[in-house]
This record gives sequence, structure tokens and C-alpha cells, in this order.
Amino acid sequence: MTEVTGTAPPLGSDPRLASALAYLAWWLSGGVVWIIERDRPDVRFHAMQSMLAFGTAFLAWATLWGGSFAVLVVSASGFFLLQRLAQLVLLAGFIVWAVCLWQVSRGVEFRLPWFGDLAERLSPTGPNLPQPDQT
Repeated sequence: MTEVTGTAPPLGSDPRLASALAYLAWWLSGGVVWIIERDRPDVRFHAMQSMLAFGTAFLAWATLWGGSFAVLVVSASGFFLLQRLAQLVLLAGFIVWAVCLWQVSRGVEFRLPWFGDLAERLSPTGPNLPQPDQT
């Protein structure tokens, strides 16, 4: 897990803390942890999963929020509908974020549906986490 030279990992020796840092600021911290952590596949997996899941949530929220102002020219009810949808996406993102932080801080190996599989494929040194159908 650590380098052969005996130096400490960049984000400390506790992989749970390093993985939690990957989720702390959504996709931004995931990107930072992905760049910094090179030798711990489990931490890199969580960093990639964070970038994918919360990057998608952020883009969906931003698209709905920005689109609501474009629709405002045509329809006030369309504006409010897109604003509510944007709020729902943000709320769902915060719930998933809290679950991710909770699970990884307890040391539970987990993967989000769809994003976990994609994160493992995109992580060249992905962890050997159990597949959902193997548990």
C-alpha cells in the first residue's frame, strides 16, 4: 500500500482519513486526492468515485439552475419547476455525500451504483472491492 522506500503516504497513514478527504469537497477534493495519492488503490478508487458521482451531481444541478433562467424568458412556471428540480438534485447529492463520508469513515468498503463500477474501470490500480452481486 505504501511506497517501498518507507516514506509516509502524502495524506497520512490512515486510508480511511485519506478516502474521507476525497469526498469532503465533492468532486474538487476527489480530484486533489486523485492527483496526490499514487500508491494506494483504495484511496484512488474513492477519489475517482467522488469525482464521477459528485461531478455529475454538480453538472446536473448547474444545468438545471442555469436552464431555469433561460426558461424564465418564456415561462415563470418553467423557471420554478427547474429551480425545484435543481434543489432536489442538490439535496440528493448532499444525502449521498453524507452516506459516502459515513461509510468511508467507518472503514466500510462500498461502491455507489454505476459510479463505483465506472470508477474501478477508470482507476488503473483500482481496489479489489467486492462486486454487488458477490456479497
